[in-house]
Amino acid sequence: MRRKRKYNVTEKKMKIIAVETRPVAIFFLLLVLIIIVFSVLHDQFLSGRNIATLLKHASVAAMFALGATFVVVVGHFDISFPMVSSLAGMTTSFLIAKEVHVMPSIFAGLTVGVAFGVINGVAIGVFKLPDIVTTIATGAISWGLAWIYSGGAYIWENALTSGILEINDAIILGVPLPVILMVSLFFIGFLILHQSRYGRGFYATGDNRVAAIFSGVNAKYYIVAAFAFCALTTSLGAIMSNASQGSGSVRVGLVFLLPAYAPVFLGNAVFRKTTIYGTFLAAMFISTMLNGFTLMAVPYYYSDFIIGIVLIVALSLSTDIVVKGRKAKRSVRLPNANEEVVS
Repeated sequence: MRRKRKYNVTEKKMKIIAVETRPVAIFFLLLVLIIIVFSVLHDQFLSGRNIATLLKHASVAAMFALGATFVVVVGHFDISFPMVSSLAGMTTSFLIAKEVHVMPSIFAGLTVGVAFGVINGVAIGVFKLPDIVTTIATGAISWGLAWIYSGGAYIWENALTSGILEINDAIILGVPLPVILMVSLFFIGFLILHQSRYGRGFYATGDNRVAAIFSGVNAKYYIVAAFAFCALTTSLGAIMSNASQGSGSVRVGLVFLLPAYAPVFLGNAVFRKTTIYGTFLAAMFISTMLNGFTLMAVPYYYSDFIIGIVLIVALSLSTDIVVKGRKAKRSVRLPNANEEVVS
């Protein structure tokens, strides 16, 4: 007579959950450790003024990361948004210099950016052109157009009197306006991706486009929408960055390629899925480190070096645990007829 072996499914499930939540715990542990270290090294790190400055500076990079999140969710990459956002920022600055009211100027800049986003989406989603090559091409076009306004020179005319500086300097109920805009956009993104049926369409398109199409999902629409939303948030980020500097720069968006994608992939590694909250927390993680290094007067190239090491370590830890989690999942099998299940 064959001996019956007890198979505790509940215990196996608990082990899998523990393995899956470990990267999140490590992430928050690193964040707390960084906060403690910088607060010990500099007494102003946890001051209200510095926290407001941290969030204010993080808002622009986080907006770029938010846009990149939507493109990554649908399974693509956008290399053009640094150049497209630069064109949007220069469009706004050029119109302000021509004494156009600040709000129509901002709207015009955002419209130009979204137009390029739609072009990217149609080329990639409808005509199925390769995303990397296509976005490099559209980025080059927008980059060339951005130089036409001033030949590459800064545009600062009427910046002090137009009201554009208020986008960066305004405070509402004690909270800087850039922070309010950032939180609002992330909340909207959270509602779209995680709290609506449209969000399932974005994820379905990225996970398996063919299966999504056969399931009735209009994959072309979601790809176009993702690229358009990316162009919108990154263009707004570029305009805000120009507002903080008091002038329009043709290179304003070029420095945000890595800061945009790094939070997306770090959040993906920690939460095992590209999410709005993962991107947001990762962006705050990176911004906290940058702020601490700034207070310590660490040269920017050392800051980039150290942050790169931390990102690699964090990704390595998370990836190792992901592999363990997958192995644990594969180890869970249904009992055969001669095994007894204990729930």
